[in-house]
Amino acid sequence: MRYFFEDCALDTERRELRRGPDVVPTAPQVLDLLEHLIRSRDRFVSKDDLVNAIWNGRIISDAALTTRLNAVRRAIGDSGQQQRLIKTFPRKGFRFVGAVHDEDRRPGTAAAVTVPITSAIVVGERRSAGWLEDLRGRLKLVGSVLASVAAIGAIAGGLAGYWNVWKTVRTDAKREAQNIQGQPTVRPEIVPRLSLVVLPFASLDDDPAQDSFADSISTDLTAELARTPATFVVGRDTAFTYKKKPIDLQQLGTDLGILWAVRGAVRRNGDQVRVNVSLTDLQTARDIWSDRFDGDLANLAVLQDTITARLLCVAHLHLRQYAEALQQCSRSLNMTGADFQAYMSLISAYGWTGQGEWTREGTETAAEDTS
Repeated sequence: MRYFFEDCALDTERRELRRGPDVVPTAPQVLDLLEHLIRSRDRFVSKDDLVNAIWNGRIISDAALTTRLNAVRRAIGDSGQQQRLIKTFPRKGFRFVGAVHDEDRRPGTAAAVTVPITSAIVVGERRSAGWLEDLRGRLKLVGSVLASVAAIGAIAGGLAGYWNVWKTVRTDAKREAQNIQGQPTVRPEIVPRLSLVVLPFASLDDDPAQDSFADSISTDLTAELARTPATFVVGRDTAFTYKKKPIDLQQLGTDLGILWAVRGAVRRNGDQVRVNVSLTDLQTARDIWSDRFDGDLANLAVLQDTITARLLCVAHLHLRQYAEALQQCSRSLNMTGADFQAYMSLISAYGWTGQGEWTREGTETAAEDTS
């Protein structure tokens, strides 16, 4: 099937998008998304519908969906500001609003389009065959001399035919190379080193009503971490799609494009609160740090601030970003004055192993546990 709109043509069988005479280099998912929007142009297409159709129901972030939609718009000369062809309808979804003309690909037409050189050779061969039949009749009359002349003519005609085919192939290859060179280079997005998701904390209480309290801890922690400069934190709505679901941690890191996950559990006993927190490396699916924090409801904000600072302290140490780690570590461990100076000297003299230990460079001896 081919779809024509404005100066674009989408060929679903050849998996090809053209704007005018030029082929637009397009990722497979972008082509799938464009085709689905065009086929469903008589209705609104929700985010869930797109996820089921393009990603087979896998959980993806809103940012990933937005990135693919923007890529579709760029490929067809549209944008999020203009929305001339793909329009976003708040709380409803998306719809392809451009005028579309579709056309079935007939086998005869497809053959004529896809094999122009072969067709030309077949026609040439048929013409040569007729000419040779006529030549045979003449050869009966003029003898062996004209037979030699005919042989020379056939060789010359074959060489001319091959030359024409070569010129056609060379011209098409040159044009295709120019089209490719004219396209902008696609650069991969660089994932921030300090990138993470706060997964919904579990409630360790038997009372189901305490789930909302655990959710509030996760939400506040997400907001606090997101306020930190140079830190990328996945949004709460995306994170909560994983609540009470089995998670492949390494696949989670790939799907969301992040390095770490913050996980935890909350127990509440009257006004007393205990929060268990761990930081997981999503490349290895192993915890690089975990700790327990106790506090009371009256000072819940202070408790959350301490957890945030300790997480950032450990993350910066793991990345060997010692200057950034100093402030967070001193804040979470309540160090001032001489203690702070001693801690600064410790960071300068030792390196962080990433396994909860300090080791002096060049040795294997554990020096001190920061937790």
